[in-house]
Amino acid sequence: MGKKAVYRLGYFLTIVFSLFFLGLSAYAYLAGLITPEKSMFTAYLTLGYPLLVIINVLLLIYWVCRWKRWAFIPLLGLAVCYPYITSMWKPFAHGEDAGAKTLKVLTYNTHSFGGEITGFSAKEFSDMANAKDVDIICFQEYAGNGDFTNEDICQTYAKFLPYYYTPENYSMAIFSRYPIQQSQVIEFPETNNCAVWSDINVEGTTIRVFNVHMQTTSFDRMRSKAARARAIDNEEGAKQIYINYTDNLEANVIERCRQSRLVRGVVSATEYPVILCGDFNDTPYTYAYRTLRGDLEDGFQSAGSGYASTYRGFHNLLRIDYIFHSPSLEGVEYETIDYEMSDHNPVVMTLNVKE
Repeated sequence: MGKKAVYRLGYFLTIVFSLFFLGLSAYAYLAGLITPEKSMFTAYLTLGYPLLVIINVLLLIYWVCRWKRWAFIPLLGLAVCYPYITSMWKPFAHGEDAGAKTLKVLTYNTHSFGGEITGFSAKEFSDMANAKDVDIICFQEYAGNGDFTNEDICQTYAKFLPYYYTPENYSMAIFSRYPIQQSQVIEFPETNNCAVWSDINVEGTTIRVFNVHMQTTSFDRMRSKAARARAIDNEEGAKQIYINYTDNLEANVIERCRQSRLVRGVVSATEYPVILCGDFNDTPYTYAYRTLRGDLEDGFQSAGSGYASTYRGFHNLLRIDYIFHSPSLEGVEYETIDYEMSDHNPVVMTLNVKE
């Protein structure tokens, strides 16, 4: 085969490669509408969104540098990925101006306040939230440690957020500056995770705040187990941990689908404006994300800017903590705070509350 024939074959294969990833990008967009209970491939494809974006960018650069018309293929791929891209990165904020009545909400998976037993971490975070003039805090993995009990945590945060809901037997909490009218737990079968909601009277306007902690990915636990196995030269044991984790990952993905439908049912039946936040343990535009979001707005897309990563592990590539809101609540400002206490970062958002 001559050089010219090899060149033509390579050229043709690059076009096919570009078309293949355009097709994958289009399918990834639709995959979030398909429950992983029917196809795990769709779940893995939506988790692979970052890779699809990177490959389309590289293909676009390649075709532009060669000054070929085939650049339109990866350009279409990026256009299909645009909703995902804007859910992770935005150069500028497009939030509304602050109105007469605003509400600042913070969500945070505390990881039991970093496991610190003296209460220093919980108090330090309380000072930070108070300095930011937060009105509502939604905690996941909320639990005391050592001599610093759940009651001690309540007393710490009740100093500036006097109303709270901390259901027994669940590591969830909602603290509020405004009166809580009623609250309830949404139980997730066969798991310690759950969702809770509280109706909060914000100067005459009732808002239902949902605090959600979806089924965990157990990624850090798996990684630490594998590291311990390798430390004693047990490569076979480490390999088995990864195999078992794959099965567990798939089970947890399916569990989050079921949990998201439970929460969505309550959200859809709510007559008040809604704020839905928490640790979803899922990336944007997965089935669980789309189900929970429904007709709500993603706070980062309505008022955020920059890069929206919230998980401190995995090279800060993942966004799994969110604040969604009803369209009637206008996004003013959205921020992910770099805070070294948990494996998550807190997210805080300011919203306009219409009269």
